[in-house]
Amino acid sequence: MQNGRPSETARAIGHIRALHQTAENGLIFNDPLAVPILGEPVLPETELDRGLHPDVIRRRRLYIAARSRFADDRAAAAIARGTEQVVILGAGLDTAPYRNVHKNVQFFEVDHPDTQTWKQHLLRKSGIAIPDSLTFVPIDFDQSTLADGLAEAGLDRTRSAVYIWLGVSVYLTRPAVDATLSHITDHAGSEVVLDYFYPVTSTPHEHTTDQLQARAESTARLGEPWQTFFTADEIGALLQSFGFKQVVDQPGSELVATYDDRAISRPTESGPHVVHAYAA
Repeated sequence: MQNGRPSETARAIGHIRALHQTAENGLIFNDPLAVPILGEPVLPETELDRGLHPDVIRRRRLYIAARSRFADDRAAAAIARGTEQVVILGAGLDTAPYRNVHKNVQFFEVDHPDTQTWKQHLLRKSGIAIPDSLTFVPIDFDQSTLADGLAEAGLDRTRSAVYIWLGVSVYLTRPAVDATLSHITDHAGSEVVLDYFYPVTSTPHEHTTDQLQARAESTARLGEPWQTFFTADEIGALLQSFGFKQVVDQPGSELVATYDDRAISRPTESGPHVVHAYAA
């Protein structure tokens, strides 16, 4: 990211979620606020699409829709069990706090200060009301302490919370990833939904490797390079080392297929994975 400017990848992901509403009629993830919050026409292609095959662009769009749907479902299930705090790490243009207002449930949106300032401008411009149940938490993950920022914002660590951490870990340094996991697992009784990427060169599919490399290059051009990768074995071992339990890991293609049985589910191992785990 460039100082004083919002995240370009957050903007691109916002357009991708909005395009799912128009291109697939929200088949996997119905979000009536995805288009209005943009404050501009939905782009059929973004900077992240440069150099990608159309089929890859569509599969990525469906994956982003599926991970958002999965996170919404897990948060709803946690709330039904009595959880009253939802923390969205790297919120970008996520609209969950504005769509899912619950009595006695507090949402915390954590993001870079510049991105949050931009988002709040878009919310005012679009007329989307900011509910009292939402607290903005401006934090630079690589420069500030997540625990201190959330404590100052009023997060109650004596009560459980569900953490939504999507589309972020690949952009962080490994120490920042570890610090975030440490904070979450220290919040006993909480759970996390996160995603991660396999190393670009680890996939046996040459075509997929080229496409992933093109995606990595596109984010680097935006000043937001990919930095941290995991395999399923590595992320599983890491989560267990921090004390997480009941770790469920799904390849992105399989997750998409759970919501759309017509989706093409290849490849199954490389690329993005989504994980759901509980803090011990």
